[in-house]
Amino acid sequence: MEEISSIIKKIKSLNEKINEKNSELEQLKEKKKEIIEKINEIRKEIENLRNLRNDINIKIAEKKKIREELNNKCKEISEKIKELILEKKRLPSLIKEKEEDLINQIKNIDWKQQTNPLSIEEEKRLLQRRNEIEKKLLVYKQIKEINEKINSYRSSYNEFKEKANNIHNEILSLAQESKKYHESMIKSIENLKLIKSELIKIKEKISLLKTEISNLKKEYNENNVKYNKIKEEILEKKIEIIAEETKQILRKRIELAKKAEEKIKNGERLTFDEFAALLSAKE
Repeated sequence: MEEISSIIKKIKSLNEKINEKNSELEQLKEKKKEIIEKINEIRKEIENLRNLRNDINIKIAEKKKIREELNNKCKEISEKIKELILEKKRLPSLIKEKEEDLINQIKNIDWKQQTNPLSIEEEKRLLQRRNEIEKKLLVYKQIKEINEKINSYRSSYNEFKEKANNIHNEILSLAQESKKYHESMIKSIENLKLIKSELIKIKEKISLLKTEISNLKKEYNENNVKYNKIKEEILEKKIEIIAEETKQILRKRIELAKKAEEKIKNGERLTFDEFAALLSAKE
């Protein structure tokens, strides 16, 4: 009885432990579910941040291309301006007089032609002189045209440069925005790593707990089998004892019945037990 009592206590203790471990297992499974949901949320967040960053980076690439085109135009214009400046520098070296002086000389020649009687030679000389002056004035005209072109190019250069600078500032602003999304994404990725690490630990705990529960159930079943076996053994012993007691009772009744028959033959008085044994034997 002491052994079976000990086994019952053991089974009860094991059952309590199994229930306790199952409760702990359910809590861990719930925790695992929450972590997986959190991981999915962070993954969506990372994907969203990556898309936002990539969209901005596409805009940056497009704007860089436009800026490069504008800068190339500025370089081309700058080269043209340099060429025109060199061309302009070469022209004045051919002329010593100022433009104003040349114009006055033309006026003087025209005045002489209009107011003075001139010989053919004189007329020819003045005309030749006038042609020479006009050639020189033509140089000044070319200089003016070059200056106009330079000014026009400079205006275009400034316009393109301003646009390029504005786009550059837009690129810097977008780069900051892209950096912000990128840093947020990196932070979320690091956070995801930590949560994944936590998930791995939870899974390990669940695996260990399942093994522990399996071992407890095995021990529980072993003790249950042992308990049932002892119960059967006790029951068999009880049956054996009852059978033996029944044999003893029957043997005593037979002996009493025989004794009762002897007493009847001898005319002796029977006791109640002897009478009962005699009746039982006749049945």
